[in-house]
Amino acid sequence: IKNISSEDDVLDINIHDTYYVISNLDLTLFLSFSYFLNGFGYWIVQKKLKRNLVKSLTYMHSLILIGGFISYWLVLVYSKLFLESPFPLFDNQEIINQTLVIIASSIVLIGIPIYCINLIIGIFKKRKTD
Repeated sequence: IKNISSEDDVLDINIHDTYYVISNLDLTLFLSFSYFLNGFGYWIVQKKLKRNLVKSLTYMHSLILIGGFISYWLVLVYSKLFLESPFPLFDNQEIINQTLVIIASSIVLIGIPIYCINLIIGIFKKRKTD
């Protein structure tokens, strides 16, 4: 049985001549905490402020977040279990890193703006009628 995660699994980001090295576990924990904060924001607006959110924006935002979370774990498990490197010093981290970059980019460029717009619309809408 292969070890599904290793402390050597990192995301390397090179911007000009500066390298940023982030542990995949740290990035995963950060994304999980971000998911919690998003859910907490929705909870505050709906339950405490008693405001309606735009359902289509909520669905799009949820699809991006949950789809990103699921796709990351599927790619991680698939690459660890089924991708073997013929050269022992070459790892298969590129597919995991590309997946993390795509997920993080879609969350930052699409998910967060949808979330903010949805909360702003929800805050300024009239109250729910129970």
